[in-house]
Amino acid sequence: MDISSFSSHLNLLITSFLLLQCLIDCSSANSDINTDRSSLTAFKSRISFDPHNILTKNWSDDSNICSWIGVTCDSRYHRVTQLNVSSMDLVGTIPPEIAKLSHLVSLDVSENSFHGPIPTSIFNMSNLQVLDLRNNSLSSKLPFDMCKHNLHKLKRLRISYNELYGEIPSSLEGCSQLEYLSLYSNNFSGHVPSQIGNLTLLQQLSLGANNLTGNIPREIGNLTMLQLLNFGDNKLSGNIPKEIGYLSNLQSLNIRVNQFSGAIPTTIYGMTSLMYCDFALNHLNGSLSRDIRNMTSLRRIGLENNNLIGEIPKEIGDLANFERLSMCCNKITGSVPREIGNLTNMVGIYLGNNALSGSIPKELGRLVNLWELQLKDNYLITGSIPKEFGNMASLTYLLLYNNKLSGAIPNEIGNMTLLRELRLYNNSLSGDFLSLYIL
Repeated sequence: MDISSFSSHLNLLITSFLLLQCLIDCSSANSDINTDRSSLTAFKSRISFDPHNILTKNWSDDSNICSWIGVTCDSRYHRVTQLNVSSMDLVGTIPPEIAKLSHLVSLDVSENSFHGPIPTSIFNMSNLQVLDLRNNSLSSKLPFDMCKHNLHKLKRLRISYNELYGEIPSSLEGCSQLEYLSLYSNNFSGHVPSQIGNLTLLQQLSLGANNLTGNIPREIGNLTMLQLLNFGDNKLSGNIPKEIGYLSNLQSLNIRVNQFSGAIPTTIYGMTSLMYCDFALNHLNGSLSRDIRNMTSLRRIGLENNNLIGEIPKEIGDLANFERLSMCCNKITGSVPREIGNLTNMVGIYLGNNALSGSIPKELGRLVNLWELQLKDNYLITGSIPKEFGNMASLTYLLLYNNKLSGAIPNEIGNMTLLRELRLYNNSLSGDFLSLYIL
């Protein structure tokens, strides 16, 4: 065989091979896209109510699934990578076939009315990075091994506002890439697994509004990238672990409505990034430390309905960004610090139901953005109502009843044009406003 004949045969073989390979690839691609189509068709078949006819009209059999509303495909393989049907008011169940979308990176069915269990097959999706099921009526347990075998790429897990129950699986530590974990407002019970402390990439952790019991594990201090931590509205007890104070990037801390006791750990006062802190409705005792001055980012603190004693530290007046002080229903003594008048961003002061004494500082009249001032039910607050209160043009609620105030009610109160509620009874005041409870 001469060279030209050999070359011709070789080219023919190469062309045949490439054609065969193309047929195989095309057949495989068609098979893959058909698998994705069947998964989405199964999903559509489980929708019992589609009030806006989005899936009914748009997800048609004669169109490319990559053009369907809520479906995103990659440009190279034309496989489904994102499914987002959030906020479509859909009613139905989630079929197990959804897990056959093997290239799926993001699944978002939030803000609908899906009910029934979460298919366990979802927890086998190896490419999934975002799983958002929040605001539905899903009801099931989470698999005890949910992160042991797959979900290793998962970054965002949001299953808040559902009806899930059972314990939080300790295997969550296997989802080591998690940055956002929210199981808020479900019916989870049992303890907070200490293994959550191994999710060191977490930036937000929200386990509030469940039925969790026991202590906050000390391993929580390992989550140094956390910006938000919410354990509120549970049945947690014991002391607040000092390790929470090690979370140097934390901006929001909520442990309200639990059964925590003991004093606020001193480490908390070193949290310079913390802006919002809510310890309300617990059984905390001790006093608020003067070291609160170190919490330079603090805007709001909720301490109401505890057993706190001692005085309000005047150092609160050093917190330039401070907006809201809530310490009502404790056993606080001493006077209202005049330094609070330095806080021009203040919108709410709630100090009722304590044992405060002394006079109301006129410096509070500087708080032109204040919309609510509650000093009610202290019984020991004396003196007159400062005429400077007339400068508080934003004030909507002024509650000073059940004290020992005396003298004439200043006419300057008439400058408070936004005032909706004025309660001054059970004092020794005089003046034209005396009979007015609500304006």
